[in-house]
Amino acid sequence: MDAALQAQLTYAALGCSVVALFFSVIAAFPGLKGVIAAVRDGILWFALLVVLGGVGFLLWQRLHLHDKAPVAKAAQAPV
Repeated sequence: MDAALQAQLTYAALGCSVVALFFSVIAAFPGLKGVIAAVRDGILWFALLVVLGGVGFLLWQRLHLHDKAPVAKAAQAPV
């Protein structure tokens, strides 16, 4: 993953966290508490999905690149 994509994922997770904090503050109003809590929870789950997806992609990418390295070296070895 390049630095630009990692920065975008970080900004997306940070934005979701800020929106969730905003809804947490607004949830103090009793009439809208249930609706706003549901929206807040959805945003938090989405932020968690973005973060875990980014981490999973980084791990997959490292494992994928790590698996290809020995094959490339073996193909270049003289016979």
